[in-house]
Amino acid sequence: MSRNPTPGFRRRPRVADRMTAAHFDLVQQSLAAERSGDAARALELHAAVPALNLRSRHHVLLTQLASLGEELPDRVWARWIAYQAVRCEDPDTETGTIQRLALKYVMETFHDDQLADCHADGGDPIKVVAWVASESWLFHQVLVHELGGLERFVDELATGRLAEHSTLARSWEGARLSGYLLGPSLPGGRLRVEDLAADTWTEVLDLGARANTGAGGWVLGRLVPSGVDNLLMFDTPPIAVPEDVARDVAAASEPWLRMKEILDEGRLVERDFMRADHELVTDVLSIELLRIGTAPADLERVTAQLRAGRDEIPRAAFRVLRRAAEGAVHESDAAQVAAAILQPGARADARRMLVREGRYDVWARWAALVHEPARSLLLDLADASRAVG
Repeated sequence: MSRNPTPGFRRRPRVADRMTAAHFDLVQQSLAAERSGDAARALELHAAVPALNLRSRHHVLLTQLASLGEELPDRVWARWIAYQAVRCEDPDTETGTIQRLALKYVMETFHDDQLADCHADGGDPIKVVAWVASESWLFHQVLVHELGGLERFVDELATGRLAEHSTLARSWEGARLSGYLLGPSLPGGRLRVEDLAADTWTEVLDLGARANTGAGGWVLGRLVPSGVDNLLMFDTPPIAVPEDVARDVAAASEPWLRMKEILDEGRLVERDFMRADHELVTDVLSIELLRIGTAPADLERVTAQLRAGRDEIPRAAFRVLRRAAEGAVHESDAAQVAAAILQPGARADARRMLVREGRYDVWARWAALVHEPARSLLLDLADASRAVG
């Protein structure tokens, strides 16, 4: 079966074909606002360009960041910096050069079968390259860490508040890719993790990574400083893999070479490293939040509605918050409640429908189990409930 995402692809008018000079100027202003750390301004400018997709993941992330205001935890600033480095295609910058080198490397090393299938099916290779650039976890990791794209972006393009909050991002330089086993969530917003390379257990910041791994809990990722109580965190939500893959990568002296061998052996396929979700504030992927917040009997229908363009993620997040208010969520899943309250649409619905007399203690208890900025958002629900009383 073909793995080409666009078999028989016919060229449609590109976004650029529908852009005027004024629109291109707005895009550049939006990029400048992002690179200065002004999410609200970047969102305003991005939304003013008719040709851009307001349902894109980038627009969703800008909306989420803008809704949180300017007082973001340093770990969110660091992830936002890494995300912007990945998106940087500026032709006359060193960061853009690194981006292109990283893309060329991963296409030739990890995603060559995607191009082969594309050519065999008569597809458009540019579409495949764009897909890899957008969704390949391997590409993001190579660019940000292996080729130093994160540090180069900070030095070259970050300004304003983004540059002011770059210290934590810089400390991520040199973090090793390895295999890990995710253990149980602990009180205080911590997660037990076994570092397979060191054969030791440690406690890290619990942002909900366990939600994406199923029953096994074996992942590939990088642990980096979080800026919270000397705890480490994953630089981006880790990738779920079988146990033997996690152990092999952890034991390898050259993890990237070992991963290429694992792909060649057929123990993983390229699609295992592709995901549409980028998360800056949580480790719970949006598609997993949909699963968590939807009854099993309804999941197929709701997923189909999502694919058809209906915005189902905020609805699912609201259902998680409703269950939390009713005492139907276990405390060990507090990171999932945090991910739900971080959805602006779900948060607005919760303010309208889940603020009740006598619920101050309920929301305050959840707030005590999670990290900022979710903690403050849940405390807002608590205070609103107390005001009702």
